[in-house]
Amino acid sequence: MNGRVDSLISEAPSPKLDSLKWFNKKRYLFSCTVMEEELSCPVCLELFADPLLLPCSHSICKKCLRDLVASDGQLGREETCCPTCRNPLLLSQNNIDTLPRNLALENIVIRFQEICSNSLMKSKSHNLSSKSQFLLNKEDLNVPGISEESKEFCELCEGKFCAKAEWFCQQCTVLYCQDCLDKFHPRRGSLSHHRICKAFKSTVESKPIFCGDHKSEMTSVFCDSCKTLACPLCVCDGIGKHAGHMILTKDVASEQIKEFVQKTKGHLDKIFREILAQTSKLEETKDEIKHLHDEASKRVSEQYQHILNDIIAVLSQQKEAHLNNLNEIKSKAIASLELHLNNSIKRTKSIDEMVEGCKRIAKEESQRELLEQASDIFTIRAQEMELTNELKQMESFYQELIVEKSAQQCLRSVVTRFRKTTFDDLIIFLDDDKNKCDHIVPMMQASPTPSKLSGVRVQNKCLMTWGFNSTTFTAEALNGNAFWSVNLECNSSHMGDLVSNYIFGVGIASERLSYKDQVGLHEKSIGIICSSGSLQFCKNGTSEFLMALQKPPLTITIFIRFDYENLIVFGYKLANSSWGNILSGKKLIKDLSTAENLYPVFTVSQKVKMTFSRDV
Repeated sequence: MNGRVDSLISEAPSPKLDSLKWFNKKRYLFSCTVMEEELSCPVCLELFADPLLLPCSHSICKKCLRDLVASDGQLGREETCCPTCRNPLLLSQNNIDTLPRNLALENIVIRFQEICSNSLMKSKSHNLSSKSQFLLNKEDLNVPGISEESKEFCELCEGKFCAKAEWFCQQCTVLYCQDCLDKFHPRRGSLSHHRICKAFKSTVESKPIFCGDHKSEMTSVFCDSCKTLACPLCVCDGIGKHAGHMILTKDVASEQIKEFVQKTKGHLDKIFREILAQTSKLEETKDEIKHLHDEASKRVSEQYQHILNDIIAVLSQQKEAHLNNLNEIKSKAIASLELHLNNSIKRTKSIDEMVEGCKRIAKEESQRELLEQASDIFTIRAQEMELTNELKQMESFYQELIVEKSAQQCLRSVVTRFRKTTFDDLIIFLDDDKNKCDHIVPMMQASPTPSKLSGVRVQNKCLMTWGFNSTTFTAEALNGNAFWSVNLECNSSHMGDLVSNYIFGVGIASERLSYKDQVGLHEKSIGIICSSGSLQFCKNGTSEFLMALQKPPLTITIFIRFDYENLIVFGYKLANSSWGNILSGKKLIKDLSTAENLYPVFTVSQKVKMTFSRDV
């Protein structure tokens, strides 16, 4: 008997050893829980799968990052933030694959899964080998590990960290982790007959829910008025707080809730789509406003620069003209003064000679010699009378230049005249040419050909070349102030680049041009031309850049005014359907002011057709 007791005592484990095993097991479970949190993706909260290393040094699953970038794009967000530190990430669907894989983290996750799987299999083997083993379903014995379908935690764990539930007792209706199952659900007595199964989602959902007011009663109905589960005592007349409320079965309530949630989800999806559509439109409008702002700013700067250039050209022209006038006045006055100064020097020398002769005669003491020189006295007298007459003749010139200072007055008047003429020219830029000119459709030859340069003059509706690189048309001479408009369109029969080579020209000439001459390049013409993809003002073969060619259709309006002295005003306006007037300017032309006639001229190439606007 004593030997048997000794053997039992020797076989019984030491309490100290059991405590140490329990402590080590708790510490291991805690470490695994903390490690699992460190190895979990911050988005899906699962272990990392294909982890990518972000620029901020945090990691995220590849699929989660794609979903996150796609979601931010649908919501109209310009940048995606790191889900851990919230730092902005400049990412798109195209450059996600360029991020480096976190191979070290991926290997750690794989190793962690292997350790957990081995530990679980050992624990399961130990539990199933016990003589007081719980009754398990056969299908549970074939489960390789913890079901990931269940997101429930152990109901008996204490402290901040709760382990995931691994087991469910169908009689106790309690979820256990492995540690709490060993500790709180002993393997003896009546509990040994409880049926334990894995904590699958299906088993957890069958777990009964107890009433919040009657702790010992299980809920069996649903109060539709209060939107909560209730037990039979809660709906008893006169006793329960849900008495008289709308009561539904769990199945009916579940169906209604699902139906309501589906409708709500449908409404939310519709609202979401509407918001996305509005966001898309707002983004498009924002981009359009930015583009229009840049384009409008560019056009304002171009118009400002052209107006400034035109005004500077007028001021420079007036300055040069008045400086030349000043030089002429100065040269003329200086030349006249130098002429009279030279004459005065000659007369001064003659006077000096006569004075010396008088002195010589006055010093003569001999009467005989004095009388013999009497004839010299009369000569000196004659010279003196001649000088006196010359001085009287010079008096008017002296009064004009010295006393009246006419040359000085002329020089001062040029300054005043420059100011007046300059302001008069600037006023020209403020005139409304359209109100001062008559709208015309130029009369020209119906169909000019190389062999027939004259014919019936008509108002052509459209000008097109008949096969040469370009053709120039000359209209009838202008009778007064006039303006005309032409619309430039792409020739549908021509293929290729529309902005290369010479395309068209519109202007005036002081003589009739042949069909081979080109507007602006001919020395007797000026106009707006298109060359090398840009619109230019061209005069006597010299071009001034105006703007890059806009895609046709394009409208060009030319204004010609003759109501200013010694100059002709050549005005132009460029417009399109999008912006209306996009550029306008004026040139003051003096070269053609003496021309007998001025003719509207037009050059058309194969790439465009030119039509006249009759209603302006």
